[in-house]
Amino acid sequence: MKKLMMIMFTGCVVVISLGFKQATAEQGGTPPEKLAGTYSVTVHGSVFYCFDPSKPGFPPAQCGSPGSVGVPLNTLTVGTVTSDDKGSYATFTETITDIPVNANGTGVVVLHSVSKVTNYDPKTGTGDASFTDYFGGQCHGAVFDSTGATVNDTGTNHFAVSDRGKRIDFVVTSLHSNPEGAFGGFSISGTDLRQ
Repeated sequence: MKKLMMIMFTGCVVVISLGFKQATAEQGGTPPEKLAGTYSVTVHGSVFYCFDPSKPGFPPAQCGSPGSVGVPLNTLTVGTVTSDDKGSYATFTETITDIPVNANGTGVVVLHSVSKVTNYDPKTGTGDASFTDYFGGQCHGAVFDSTGATVNDTGTNHFAVSDRGKRIDFVVTSLHSNPEGAFGGFSISGTDLRQ
């Protein structure tokens, strides 16, 4: 039961796969074109996840709805992010465990993430991005093929660029499950390092 529930949760892990050239460029700092390329990513965090234990497969449920049950989960994710002038795409593997870790085991899933920068200030190297995480589909470099893909979650993050674009740190600022309402509180952050 917990393993199936954890698999439904996996989209809460987010990468900052940035479509840097879509951001508005200004002079100074780190211009967006310097940020295009391939990065390794590590993401860690926790989230409160709600599901319906009375239905087969323990589907997500709106937190607080009649019959819903909520559990705190911990995630750790690694993968790669590729950015170009059309956007950014990531493929990553995620582990999900109960908090505290117990005998329920660890869930392991593969997700794809598509992201777009919504604003970026090259002088300060900070900005915001929106993302969508999918089960299924395939990333081919910086191109995402959504054939057979299902949206798992959407959200936003805030990021900070350092080391002349070789490092990007981020924190998730909003997270929305599919269907809406299955996530309660969350705390998720990560780092992209240029390969």
